[in-house]
Amino acid sequence: MLGRSPFATRAGLLNNAEIVVWQSSRRLLIAVSLGLLSVVLRAIGVIHGAVWPILVVVPAYIAIVALLTVIIERRHEVSRRALIALALTDVVAIFVTVGLVTSPAFYPRALLLCLLALQFTQMFFGRSPAVAIVAGSTIGYIALIVGGWERGMNVAWMEEGWMLALYLVVAINGMLLHASANRRLTALVDLFAAAQRGDFSRTFVEDRDGEPDGITLLGRAYNHLRSELATMVLTDTLTGCLNRRGFDRAMEQAVYAASRRGGELALLAIDIDHFKGINDTIGHLGGDMVLREVAEVLLASSRAGDVVARVGGEEFVILLPTADAETAGVVAERVMRTIREYPFGTARGRLRVTVSIGIAAEQVTDSHLAGALRARADEALYVAKRLGRDRVVMWAPGIRSNATPPYTGIVTL
Repeated sequence: MLGRSPFATRAGLLNNAEIVVWQSSRRLLIAVSLGLLSVVLRAIGVIHGAVWPILVVVPAYIAIVALLTVIIERRHEVSRRALIALALTDVVAIFVTVGLVTSPAFYPRALLLCLLALQFTQMFFGRSPAVAIVAGSTIGYIALIVGGWERGMNVAWMEEGWMLALYLVVAINGMLLHASANRRLTALVDLFAAAQRGDFSRTFVEDRDGEPDGITLLGRAYNHLRSELATMVLTDTLTGCLNRRGFDRAMEQAVYAASRRGGELALLAIDIDHFKGINDTIGHLGGDMVLREVAEVLLASSRAGDVVARVGGEEFVILLPTADAETAGVVAERVMRTIREYPFGTARGRLRVTVSIGIAAEQVTDSHLAGALRARADEALYVAKRLGRDRVVMWAPGIRSNATPPYTGIVTL
């Protein structure tokens, strides 16, 4: 009747407006069902009391809830005050109906219905609307009892007080349980959001979780699956190196760590020379074998703690934390020389493979340096390829405009 929030089409994302729309249809269904059931039971004499309050209060409640829901759906958002107002609407409708239809002996029905309203609210909307329902229902129940007493009805004060105390125990216990569940669900959502960004560094902590419920079991399952997820999301399946997402994550962490201590950071951008010709000569399966063997050479030639990643078809990078320009040059020369001399064997005999390497090295003072460092390494790589390939070029200001003729060593400009 009320439609669905546009946010429902965005998988994995929920907001309060969408939940209100979903809950409103359930609220209206429960209100109509209880109203019809009450009328039928009154007609056949099972229950006693006036029918007209049900015929007035239920349609009024439906109209108010429908109006609030339409407004919320159009705005695609809902404030904390609106959530509290919606919760108190449930409480008022419950107590007005019970007060007009039933006798004091059956007033506890209102508390039972308030537990239903509390369940709707505390599961999704947190503490404030739930507290509003508990406080409103407590005041409403006291008002019912006092109103009945003033009209001359026989009220067992001790029994009514005990009934209210039992209600508060059940309600507060439910609020505490849901608060714990919501806290752990929020932690899980944060973990999955971090995993979506490629961050698998955190685990689900269950130190304070005494109850092994479904949420805890889901958190444990995430912890068990975390390493496999990291491998699938962050690793290049062909070479076993990090992929672009994994490298971006490692780069972000390295730049942040270097910026905190004012350390140095170097990056090698590596491209296999004439790789299209290699594929044309030995086929794509042979080309894949070359990529795997190049990755092995890069891993063997890098230092402990360096990060090797494949970021494109035949493009690799090596991130060197704490390395200055001189150290980066030594590693780059070792990589270039090793690949040049490596026996790439194919069905057609030994294949000669070379690489071009661009170097960028900086002392990190800004945590936003990652993009600039990558761009500089790529620019140095471009110059290395333009100068004839199979060489190393160190980035320096004005490197493109001042590029020299082909040179077999490290080009520093």
